[in-house]
Amino acid sequence: MKLPCYPRLLSFLAISLLGLGLAGCIVTNNSDTKITGKVISDEAFVQIQPGKTKDFVTGLIGQPSQKINNDDGSAVWKWNYTVTNMDEHSFIVLFESTNTTTTKQTTVVDFNKDGVVTKTSRE
Repeated sequence: MKLPCYPRLLSFLAISLLGLGLAGCIVTNNSDTKITGKVISDEAFVQIQPGKTKDFVTGLIGQPSQKINNDDGSAVWKWNYTVTNMDEHSFIVLFESTNTTTTKQTTVVDFNKDGVVTKTSRE
């Protein structure tokens, strides 16, 4: 009767456990930032006062993301800006964490039918 080969089995188990132990030490960190639109600085925003023209506004901050033309000839222009930060952390397959933060800002400028600023706001 031949006895099982315990040294081979023990070696196999030791290598397998060592491999699992090392794999458990693998940590990954991924960060990603996605920016869409155009940020309008506070300094630029305060310059957009009632009485300024469409030409002044586009010269200062550029073309809007959205233009809404009303039936009475007035218009609303919007500049949208979004920043999304995603941090992802993994510890092998045992633990995974994702943290996502999103910051949004919309700058709104209302114009009368003559193309003159009547109101500004931020959402």
